[in-house]
Amino acid sequence: MYPVHFGLDILSTSLGLFLICLAILFFRHRNQWKLPPGPAWIPLVGNIRELTSDPDLRIPLKRLQKKYGDIYTLYIGPVPTIVVCGYDAIREIFIKRGIEFSDRPALGLPGIILNGGKGITTVSGDIWKKQRKFIIATLRHFGLGRSKLEDKIQTEVKLFLSEIENLNQEPFKMMKPIQTSVGNVISHLVFGGHFRHNDPRFKLMMDSLESFLQFASTRSLVSFIPILRFVPGDFFGIKNIAKQMQVIKDFMNELIEEHEKKFHEGNIADFIDAFISEMKKQSNGENTMFTKEYLAAIIMDLFLAGTETTSTTITWASFYLATRPDIQSRIFAEIKANVGTEQLPSMQDKQSLVYTEAFIMEVLRMSNIAIFSSPHAPEADVWIRGFHIPKGMQIMPDINSVLSDPSIWGDPENFRPERFVSEEGTLLKPEEFIPFFTGRRNCLGESLARMELFLFISALVQRFELMPPEGETLEIKDVDGIFGVTHAPKPFFIRAISRHAKEMN
Repeated sequence: MYPVHFGLDILSTSLGLFLICLAILFFRHRNQWKLPPGPAWIPLVGNIRELTSDPDLRIPLKRLQKKYGDIYTLYIGPVPTIVVCGYDAIREIFIKRGIEFSDRPALGLPGIILNGGKGITTVSGDIWKKQRKFIIATLRHFGLGRSKLEDKIQTEVKLFLSEIENLNQEPFKMMKPIQTSVGNVISHLVFGGHFRHNDPRFKLMMDSLESFLQFASTRSLVSFIPILRFVPGDFFGIKNIAKQMQVIKDFMNELIEEHEKKFHEGNIADFIDAFISEMKKQSNGENTMFTKEYLAAIIMDLFLAGTETTSTTITWASFYLATRPDIQSRIFAEIKANVGTEQLPSMQDKQSLVYTEAFIMEVLRMSNIAIFSSPHAPEADVWIRGFHIPKGMQIMPDINSVLSDPSIWGDPENFRPERFVSEEGTLLKPEEFIPFFTGRRNCLGESLARMELFLFISALVQRFELMPPEGETLEIKDVDGIFGVTHAPKPFFIRAISRHAKEMN
């Protein structure tokens, strides 16, 4: 027994010394850096107490903003984080001074597991600029933001509607079918192909991405203290999630290898082909970002960003449609009057479907699936409103503070699409409407997401009437919410009643 007690004594002493050193280090740095004010924090765990004081993350964030102002310091684990609230502060820092704040901070554990710092969302500086330029140019070539991608999306819309039809009005959860359909849109761009809804490889990838998101949202402490991954056993679930991510990475690498075997310079059919072509051109270059490792990481980022946010937004939209029959009826009447019921709504119909688009905007505002934007960091030491922020420090823009600001929206707590419609019946686009964030590092797939949201939601309302399960009620308190990488609704059931079948009866 002596060696066991001796080992525990050493471990306890080492941990105590570590916490003391950590406290001294950050208290000294806080004075040296002259950081913005913020709540008192505990070494190692930081302000976890404040962040977990309410199940709804937005509530403690509002309290902190009210007490400390639009720029304050929060410790997420041992990591000092500058939180930026309100549209004026966000505009000042990320638009007017966007060049200074376009880097990313050091990786937390989710980033290490997901892409090892090689994906588009985590890199900084010259590599990020080159990657973003290449990715945008390549995806645009294959249809991103253009009408030729619409045909691919419409194919997935039709398959999605068919899946809903096959449910025969039985209650179902929206997230699964929409996740697969939206994921397939990214597949067309990246792989040049389509996966069946029951394809085991594709299902494995989507399930594993979902597991990663749950890990990133529920393991906040270990996410920001990577050293805890060396704790014996798997108390934090790190080894399990790493195994799942490795399965997905292996799948990505299989697809890359398949493309390499079939590669022909005269037939560049998708994003992977285009990347391989660039790899061959720069194979002799030093410090190139065109490697298989970077390609696999970028694919992971594209799927994560392009699938989770859009499918979550459409799931929220299905909730508001099912619980606001008056709004759903108005959207259907607009679609019926301007498009009809025989052909699916297209992007050409968007201008005439003003209320439908206003509904989508209100879903984005009200659900606010990204409470925070991805973290930023200054590329050099900077001063913000009298505060000294060192190079590389994590800065988190609080998007919810803008989308729920009463001084902007009047009654932000109410779901009211009319706020985006002018008296003349035209669509209003306030500059404070920033669900995809703003500045140099705004959402890469915003144009794709907006196209998908319009085509999927308008088609869903055109073909089906959504409602709660028979004999049940559905309220916001029942589904709001899961606060992690995205602000997702708790699982809920709805029914989809075919409008055509309803008319026949």
